[in-house]
Formats: sequence, C-alpha cells, structure tokens
Amino acid sequence: MNMLRRKFLKGASLGAGLLAFSTSGAVARSSSTVGSSEFEFAGWNQLRDEFDQDFSWRNFAGFLLASRPRMVEQDIQYHRTQLNRNAPNYLPEIYRLEYEARKWAGRYFGTDPKQISVTANTTMGLATLYNGIRIKPGHDVLTTEHEHPACVASIHYRAQRDGFRVNTIRLYDEPRDASTDEMLLRIRKNLTKNTRILALTWVHSGSSIKLPVREVSMLVEEVNQKRSEDDKLLFCLDGVHGFGVENVGFDELGCDFFVAGTHKWMFGPSGTGIMCSRDPELKDIVPTIPAFNFSGEDSFGATMTPGGFHSFEHKAALSKAFEFHMRLGKEAVQNRIHSLNDYLKNQLEELDGVELVTPLGSELSSGFTFFRVPGTQATEIENTMRMQKIIVSAATRDCGPVVRMSPGILNSEEEIDASVDVLRKIT
Repeated sequence: MNMLRRKFLKGASLGAGLLAFSTSGAVARSSSTVGSSEFEFAGWNQLRDEFDQDFSWRNFAGFLLASRPRMVEQDIQYHRTQLNRNAPNYLPEIYRLEYEARKWAGRYFGTDPKQISVTANTTMGLATLYNGIRIKPGHDVLTTEHEHPACVASIHYRAQRDGFRVNTIRLYDEPRDASTDEMLLRIRKNLTKNTRILALTWVHSGSSIKLPVREVSMLVEEVNQKRSEDDKLLFCLDGVHGFGVENVGFDELGCDFFVAGTHKWMFGPSGTGIMCSRDPELKDIVPTIPAFNFSGEDSFGATMTPGGFHSFEHKAALSKAFEFHMRLGKEAVQNRIHSLNDYLKNQLEELDGVELVTPLGSELSSGFTFFRVPGTQATEIENTMRMQKIIVSAATRDCGPVVRMSPGILNSEEEIDASVDVLRKIT
C-alpha cells in the first residue's frame, strides 16, 4: 500500500494505468454536456428559469453559498453518474476536466491556465498561500482589521510556527468616510523595509468596502523599485467577493497572488475555488498539498492544484460556472449588480431610522449594501425580515453590528422595494 501511494504521488505509473483504463470502456465526451448548450442569456427577468432556487424567498445572502444554474447542476450529475458506473475508467476524464477548469478560469480572468490552480474554497487557498509563501527571518506581514477570520488565522498559524511579526492596521474609521487616498496613506505609513507580505481583501465582507486594488498594486510596484528580489513586497489578495462581480482581469489587479472561492458569486459547484499567481512558474511559494499532476506540466497551476481523492464531480463541473458567466457577459453582470446595489442604497439613504454604512456609488463598493438601525440589534432585523421570507445576514465583526444585503443577478428592483417596505414598518 505504501509503495502504491508513492507511485501515485509520482504520477507516472498510475497515470499510465488510468490511460489504459480509459481505452477499455470510459465514456467518450466533449467539453459540453447535456443541456449546457441550450442556455442563451435572454435577459434578467428570464434568468431565474435556469435555477432551481426557491424564489418564494427573497434571498439577499447569495454571497454565502449560491444556488447553481442548471447547466452546472447537470454537469455535476453527469460526472457523478459516470463515476458511480465505473470510477477507474472515468478518472482520466476527471483529470482532463480539471485542466479544462483551469483553462476556463484563465479565459474568464484573462490569464494563462499555468497561473491558475483549482482549490476547494477560499479558506483552503488562503491557508495554502500563507503556509507556503516564502518569508525569511526578519521579514514581517502587514494586514488589516478588515480581513476574514480565515485569512487572519492562516497568517497567525504561520507566524506562530516561524516567529515573524504580523502588523495589523485599520484602513478607514467608518466605511462611509473611506477614501482611496486615506487607505493608500495608511498602508504606506505602515510599510517598513522588513515588510515582505501585504495581505489584503478586495471586497470586505465585514464593512462592504471595495479596496482600490490597482492603486495599491501601483504603490507596491513603487516600493519594490528600491528592493532586491529576495526582499520584494508580495501583494496577496483575498478576492472572493469581487470575483464574479467586477469586470476586471487578473493583470489589471496587479497583485502577486489571488485567492477566491467559486461557489458564491460565480455560481459554481460547492467546494471549488481558485488561486492565481502572477508568475506561471512556482516562485515565492512552496506547495503544501501534493499534486496529482499526471500531465507532467511544470507550472504554478499544476503544482498548486491539490491532489488526493475529493468531490471529483464538482471540480469537473467548474468549467460550466465560468462558461455560464461568460455567456451572461462580465460587463453585464457587473453593471446589473452595481445597479441593484445603487438602487438599494439610494432607498436606504432616504429611509428614516436607517443608517447606511456602505458608500454610495461603486468606486469603493461592489455587491454588498450594509446598514444599521440604531437602537435595534442587527440579529433582530435579520429575524424579523426572515419572518417575511426575506433573507439578510447580520454581522458583528469589523464595522458591525450591521445588516448585510447583497443584491445579485437573481434579485430584482421589485424585491428591493418589498424589503425596504418591511424595513419602513419596523424602523
């Protein structure tokens, strides 16, 4: 058993065996699956027809775990069926489709699949990144109070093991008062010659702020002009709540490493995500989980895609989530989400008894709209709205307690109107 395991990790012998199986009964199939080619975007009002979500509820918490479109769900079921029929025969197809997922992610994100690994979620991506990123003795990390607990824990686990310093700052006092200039100033003031890692989040799930990522990356480039290669500042970005919303490519962001789950705004299979590197080669990071790289591809993407046996049918169907978004159109998705959030923010701004937390407009905000009702607990608002079949989310961290709403492409202006009417009655 141990020898078989060693051979499996090497990849060559079992890879050859799997290819032999594939010629003796595996189901041949193209990259398109039953039903996937039937979907053509016909407008936002018809989009719900592609989902099995219970629309008797007005769901403004799709950022937690989204329903899947039918083309994704059908693909999952197809792969599950083939695996149940004869898993050894179908495994070569599964590994081929893992690479297809990386290619589709590259098309969506405007980058080479060699730069993209497939992970299980944002948490796994962050843990893998911060566990393996190269930090020498004397280096330290700069991060903020706005990061998700998964990011914070991943960094501190590594710091406890290796003994480096983690400096934590606040980028703004209140989200409504946030500005690009102020955030850049606070970052610049707290960077030292020893700062090796800048660990930030694109869209803050505890305060709703969208980081001016491109401006931050320009600041990093400026700092790195005076540094050696071994001491250069590495910009790492938790991008999960911008990915699937903002019409931006990886190169436009300018970060060194990017991590995101794909079962939220991307409507992908649960238990899927990506990690992207500026360099297609394995540079500035050491792998944590061995890869089952049967292709022998020498790249960041192949080496950082974790091996092991897992939910194969979900990884294999990830391509369909990217295809779905590209059929909708990245710009159309961004405009729709921004438009709905602007519509909600403008109504909340005029509602007596409600304090809007999120900045107006989309320069520093994305798919989140947060608010408070002074004198009323956020959880009480959440429970009251649930009684009216409206799903919102209370949060206590960062700028909380707040009530979070995230109008997405499955929501409508009519749902927002109904939700504001409920708020009007209870404030």
